[in-house]
Amino acid sequence: MAKGKKTATAKVAAARATPVLQWKIGAAEYAARGTRVREVMAERKLDGLVVFHPIRIAYLSGFFHVTTERPMAIVVAADGSLGALVPLLERENIQQYPVTNVAVYPEYPTGGVKAPMEFLGDLLTEMKLNRKGVRIGYDNNGYLDVNGYEGAGLSEIVRKGVETVRARDIVDRLRAIKSPTELQFTVESCVWGNYAHQVMHDLIEVGKAPLDISYEASGIASRVMLKALGPGYQPLTAVWGYPAGAGFSAGRSTSMPHGLYNAVGLRPGDVLVTGAGSDIGGYNSELERTMIIGEPDAEFIKYFDIMLELQQAGFDALRPGRSFADAERDVSQRFVDLGIEDLQRHHTGHGLGLEGHEWPFIDKGSDEVVIEENMVLSVEPGIYVPGLAGFRHSDTVVIRSHGAERLTFYPRELEALIVPV
Repeated sequence: MAKGKKTATAKVAAARATPVLQWKIGAAEYAARGTRVREVMAERKLDGLVVFHPIRIAYLSGFFHVTTERPMAIVVAADGSLGALVPLLERENIQQYPVTNVAVYPEYPTGGVKAPMEFLGDLLTEMKLNRKGVRIGYDNNGYLDVNGYEGAGLSEIVRKGVETVRARDIVDRLRAIKSPTELQFTVESCVWGNYAHQVMHDLIEVGKAPLDISYEASGIASRVMLKALGPGYQPLTAVWGYPAGAGFSAGRSTSMPHGLYNAVGLRPGDVLVTGAGSDIGGYNSELERTMIIGEPDAEFIKYFDIMLELQQAGFDALRPGRSFADAERDVSQRFVDLGIEDLQRHHTGHGLGLEGHEWPFIDKGSDEVVIEENMVLSVEPGIYVPGLAGFRHSDTVVIRSHGAERLTFYPRELEALIVPV
């Protein structure tokens, strides 16, 4: 057949091509997010909203990008237009998204024309948002201090008479309630997080180092996941890491809540605190387990059982209509009842979504934050015994009308988490 010609069969197939799941949020949902943001802006009498945080940018526009010293921003105008500030190297990338006004600046810091934030001032002027009497909300007063960036704040580059006010919560409160598609991606993330954890579990043995096991398991799980999800998959928030990953800290370092992995070989009696998850459409999940190499002694069993009891108290406390502070107080009271309040080092959990940790928090400081259906959270009230080990299971849950529903289904019981020697 001559090069470039298609058979009749191929032409028919192309004409009848059916869209394939891309594992990304669709254009209609991004449009709906924009509508909801502008409704809140109207309530607060804001003419514009400037968002600098990369995850908030992605949530509003679908523009996922690698964060560096080059500032970027999305501008939401009350009239429905969407603006973007990007460096030259992102010019072609931003053209894929429904942005009506784009300001492109030369390389930072060697562009030499003017500072990137001055280009943002030009963009605001173009969008009729840089004039006296205008109120602009922002998530941060300028670009974050990332990779050595230094520049003026938003309030310094707008014209006299423009009011700038903090409005970070507008986007974050919308992010807290997950849509059906977001929940679909979260469930899928939990499935592959469970798989990555099982791969890691099967590789654990005396003498092998946590780092070696973690990298091997993450590589295996990621390759299998990529084959299963097909060509429509793309990691969006796990840019530098594995799309599906699992790892663990071991030994006495587990008594530190965020102990780092190491390259020391495992020994009988080592306690492991594991972690696993995956990036599906940018959405993340969290799975953590406390494990042990060889048969546990009575002291380990005591604290393991207490940890399970505390996590169950966390599950039971999460009911719609309550405040997150009330839920945290329930769990803290269990620490007191069990006589181990001195071993509580952190709050019970946090929101999950496009970030591994995001608002809201199961915390005593969250008195004004109400638990609502379709919120996704971690539940992980750990205990940390100096000189012995840390004990923490973490599960991803979604809030339903009746309370918390666990999405991570890896075994929680001790018998399933003992690694034979």
